[in-house]
Amino acid sequence: MTTITGTDSGKQRFYRLLLDVGVIALLTLIVTALCRVILNNLFELNLDDEYWYRDYLGNLAVGLIALALLRTARRAAILSTVIVVGFQMANGGKLSVLGTPISPDDFMNIQNLFYLTEGWRRYALMLVAAAPLITLCLLFPYRQVKSWIALVTLAAVFVVTGYFSEPISKQLDAHFDNSVWNQPENFKERGLALHIVQESVRTMAKVGKYPNRAAVMAATEQLATKPPRLPGNASAVRQVVDDPDPSAPNIPDARNVHIIVLESFFDPLSLGSEWVPEDPLPQSFRDLWAQTENSIAMSPVFGGYTANAEFETLCGFPVTETAVFFEGWLRKSAPCLPAILAEAGYQTIASHPNVPGFWNRTLAYRLVGFNKYLSKSDFDLSDSVDGLLLDHSYYKQVFAHLDQSENPDNPILNYMLTYHGHLPYPSNEHYPDKVKAGKDVFLLNGYLNQLWYKSRDLMEQLDKLKAEDPDALIVVFGDHLPFLGPNFGVYTEALDLPEDRADFTGETLEYLVSTPLIVIDGKNGPLKLGKMPLYRLPSLVLTLLGHEGGDSILEWTANPEEEVIRPVYGMHISVQADQTHACPTIVDASAACAASAQWLTRTRLLIDDLFTGKQFALERLKSLKDG
Repeated sequence: MTTITGTDSGKQRFYRLLLDVGVIALLTLIVTALCRVILNNLFELNLDDEYWYRDYLGNLAVGLIALALLRTARRAAILSTVIVVGFQMANGGKLSVLGTPISPDDFMNIQNLFYLTEGWRRYALMLVAAAPLITLCLLFPYRQVKSWIALVTLAAVFVVTGYFSEPISKQLDAHFDNSVWNQPENFKERGLALHIVQESVRTMAKVGKYPNRAAVMAATEQLATKPPRLPGNASAVRQVVDDPDPSAPNIPDARNVHIIVLESFFDPLSLGSEWVPEDPLPQSFRDLWAQTENSIAMSPVFGGYTANAEFETLCGFPVTETAVFFEGWLRKSAPCLPAILAEAGYQTIASHPNVPGFWNRTLAYRLVGFNKYLSKSDFDLSDSVDGLLLDHSYYKQVFAHLDQSENPDNPILNYMLTYHGHLPYPSNEHYPDKVKAGKDVFLLNGYLNQLWYKSRDLMEQLDKLKAEDPDALIVVFGDHLPFLGPNFGVYTEALDLPEDRADFTGETLEYLVSTPLIVIDGKNGPLKLGKMPLYRLPSLVLTLLGHEGGDSILEWTANPEEEVIRPVYGMHISVQADQTHACPTIVDASAACAASAQWLTRTRLLIDDLFTGKQFALERLKSLKDG
């Protein structure tokens, strides 16, 4: 009988470990290669082969961690494949639709997956999202002490990384670089696993790092509190009225305010006649927009993330991070436009015929000051296309709710976020195609036809509003440009966009965030506003209502003289008289970007303080109100 000594047993375990590691390494190489082929061909990501090894090593690290936890190559292979393939495909999908890779913010938004679909598809999607955790729970060897030691060690590494996140983040950036505004290129050069780790450490370094009181007070001393300069045909309400509540905002011109945010609404003729030979917009819209001299709203987003356009429109501050502001960054009640008008006696009502919790709107709308929120369950959705309520039905039902108001004598802030016009631009037999794209592109054709119906519903509603509420202040704009294919899709071909975002000019970036803007100042008619970032709209609304002075945070984002600043994609655009400049960094900004870089640094500090921090800036606001 052969006796196995402790040395022999140790060698066997070592050889077994080497074999397991080899199996994981080989499998990871195959999975990485297949994922890259799929991402290049299905999602058209054009990954750089120069950095394939970083992608492979990151995936291998996932496999080795799985091996440490599960103890066998077979189990580790299953778990690592589920994680790697799942994350790689999700990342490819996000890059194709929104133009940016997975970020830590997506993990805070995971609950929104529940709202993307309905029925069995909803649960299937949630099952896919939960697959890594489910797989780990099913395969974990609960009776093996070494597995628990590995799990505790992994948790300890996470805690230590969080504690030393700032120096670790700096070291990672020094070794692997970081382009603040070009996240797609970051991903391509790092590989997905390293990219997620690097950005997660960066996020950890920011958590809880709120501005201190001295820094905030210094920033408020630099504030320019001049309200927007009004066009010549704007109302000039400057009378003083007796206010029974001296602490309430002074709104002399207490008329109704209707804000209509149009899903994916832009001027498709800008793509050229080769792509759009027939104008889907009615002549009545063209004539109305021409009265504004084709004013432009500059959105913080392209192709998605409507909630960021909403935040700016409601709170008067720009979104400067690649994140959904409603989700992880709006944590405090703040004196945004709805809150200011509510304090002045307005009924403040928001409506959107989607599930209430999407993009955290239920909480976000309450924090910015809305008294009431009408969501999916408040609407009859029978006049819908694949769950997207047609705008004419949406408008009719919203105004029916307003007519039933318990306080009919109080003015109304009526904030309407439409849903029809959303990706994937479906049609049905009740709403057949009315126009045809110049080229056989499914998404473009679907979009143009939704726009045909959407624009006519809008004009019909505006005619009703002007007849029934002639003094009302009406604000209409598109939340962002429509998604028309992966990697900017139709835009890439129509506008001859460069492959690398680093080569985008200021004019290109400006185009990709510009949508029609129409502001009707009651009987004074449409205003000529030029180019206006969405974060400047709330201050304009207050000014048109006769509110003046520096006692509102909405005026704190006034741009420098003769300059329009549009933060976007982790960078910012500076629109000046001579040209539009792309400003990729704050540090070492060029001379053309110097003023905007300084403005952005101060504004970011105030954003961190007001919406997630200690709100020291409100002390400044109180002193301004007290005179």
